[in-house]
Amino acid sequence: MSPRDSATARRRCVALLCAASIWTAGAFAADDEKTDDEKPAPPARFEQSLLVTTAPEVAEEVRIEGGDVASAPGNDLAGALRRQPGLDAARRGAVNFDPAVRGLQERQLLTLVDGTRTFAAGPARMDSGISHVGPESVQNVRVVKGPYALAWGSGALAAVRVETFTPAFDSGPGGRLSIGHDDNGARTDAAGSGWWSDDRFRIYGALEVREGGDYESGDGTEVPGDYTSREGRLGLGWQATESTRLEYRGSYQDQDDLDYPGRILDATYFTHRGHNLEVSWAGGSASALDEAFGRLYSNHKSHRMNNDEKPTAQPNPNRVPPFGIDVDLPTESDTEGATGHLAWSLGDARLEGGLEAFNVRQDAVRTISRRDTGAVIFVDRVWPDVSIDHGGAYLQTVLPRQDWTLTGTVRVDREESSAGAPSDFFLENTEGSVTRDDTSVSAALSWRRRVGSRGRILLGVGRVVRQPTALERYADRFPSSRFQVAAEFLGDPQLDPETALQGDLSLSWGGPALTAELDLFVRDVDDYITVQPDPDVPRRLPLSPMTVYRYINGEGATFWGGEASLVGRPTPAWSWRTSLSAVRGDDDTFDEPVFGMPPLTGRAGLRWQGLEGRFWVDGGVTVADDQTRVATTRLEKPTPGYTVVDLEAGWSLAERWRLRVRASNLLDEEYANHLNTLNPFTGERIPEPGRSVFAGIGVDL
Repeated sequence: MSPRDSATARRRCVALLCAASIWTAGAFAADDEKTDDEKPAPPARFEQSLLVTTAPEVAEEVRIEGGDVASAPGNDLAGALRRQPGLDAARRGAVNFDPAVRGLQERQLLTLVDGTRTFAAGPARMDSGISHVGPESVQNVRVVKGPYALAWGSGALAAVRVETFTPAFDSGPGGRLSIGHDDNGARTDAAGSGWWSDDRFRIYGALEVREGGDYESGDGTEVPGDYTSREGRLGLGWQATESTRLEYRGSYQDQDDLDYPGRILDATYFTHRGHNLEVSWAGGSASALDEAFGRLYSNHKSHRMNNDEKPTAQPNPNRVPPFGIDVDLPTESDTEGATGHLAWSLGDARLEGGLEAFNVRQDAVRTISRRDTGAVIFVDRVWPDVSIDHGGAYLQTVLPRQDWTLTGTVRVDREESSAGAPSDFFLENTEGSVTRDDTSVSAALSWRRRVGSRGRILLGVGRVVRQPTALERYADRFPSSRFQVAAEFLGDPQLDPETALQGDLSLSWGGPALTAELDLFVRDVDDYITVQPDPDVPRRLPLSPMTVYRYINGEGATFWGGEASLVGRPTPAWSWRTSLSAVRGDDDTFDEPVFGMPPLTGRAGLRWQGLEGRFWVDGGVTVADDQTRVATTRLEKPTPGYTVVDLEAGWSLAERWRLRVRASNLLDEEYANHLNTLNPFTGERIPEPGRSVFAGIGVDL
């Protein structure tokens, strides 16, 4: 089949998914005599869940069937998001994917782990804020697709919140063991956890070890993919009274020898150390105060990069310089913060007010030497001792009524960023002070109403302000993590923050036999942070592309799109699903698409569950269209479309044992996700693994 015929076939598949969605939605709308939504039973304490909403306070959260994050291909937490409409993730190597929501990436997303902030360990962003959590440690992941998570934290154009496992009080002793192996890349994940609790105390701990090697893409190409990850977690809880709790969570993770084919460097190691202390109090019926909560936390990350296995380490007489170079880049990214809130009941309404404060310190020193003699060529600061101080406060009101719920949130934030050690070159080629102080106001309003006995309508509008990152402000001719070109980029310490205004419309109609949902959004971003070439800025390295790019505030950007999904349950044993997601972004500065927009993507699946729910088989197909709307000014490349088929089965034995087998990319398709980064030395996008078979077993002790 020719590439043109293949693309036509994919478009037909997407069209068929659209037609099936429209036909079934019409049939479903005529079925109004059925009963109201049947809420799913709460998940068992060992199950994982992935919850996706438009607005968290007014949208009903439904556990997504098959949303087990530990079963995601590649055993990567953010990789599990790729299986849901409107969600995606960028691959730079075999692990530590970067999540994306409706065209938003990196710091445009608020990412939290157990309510704490954690930032990328290095300026090349080889990790994301949620990447230092092993998949087996996760209890649930909550994704908010709009600017409605203002009570969670600042800068949330969208949000991803990860909660790790915590046993209930008075649950007695327990534990869990699991091991899984994927044959493509010899990826293995082994984990164990244990706990004990009574009505006053609980103690719990977990260990997880993951490792993998080079994997093969669909055409047999070997892709560098080495990694080793070791993680430990410890938790202690004390329920002093029925209404007062004190909780401590500690975590440690180290990752070694990670290949990053999508970066000019590999990772020598990551080390992450986290501490989280929480205190909460729940008021009784006699108190006007419903809840009081406070948290103190710290997250410390150390990271080192090298070029030992990159082409730049080898001599090449046809290159400048002709000798091999040795790049050593240690980094630190440390965050300390506090959050707290109070909540009251005022009649039927709920009023909540909260505070947030954090400081992040980021420092990275790059040393480049000759490999043959060891002579140092130069030393520079990639993150020039950056310090960011942030404080914010919010007020939220939730007004419930019998048929509708209204939620309003207002948030005020102040942030100061500074650099303690910028280079003379940076100071000479940027304007103004290296210190920037901004005060911003964000607000959101969302309304949900019942329509008949089975319908829902949700309307929302939100304005969110996102502060620039340390790299956007202070990069000193260093590659960008967001723009996939291996060029050098120069920051601007006086960048204005991005201001996003988004509107959402969500329609849902559902019951025991059929559920339909349509989510639409439009987003306008003022002072959109983008990049433009500046030929007057000299390169730092002769190996870099000729042009240096500057971070700038553009004229703005507009995004629009949405998701449509249908889930049918014709019998207790059988269910099917279809979905379609699309997002379009236009950069007004260059009159071209926004960089890094995912293509039109359709999904369909069929699931059979028998033996009283103890055995199930699930087949799915993903069809992505060609992505030809690319930012040519920023050298973005188009990506061919693809069709991927997956097959999965699971079996529960004696209520304790769990078996799972998954065949990913069953037809061995050669393809790459459009958000994957480019190999800086070949210019090719990092491909996804070809056919791979994962088998896992777990037991509850």
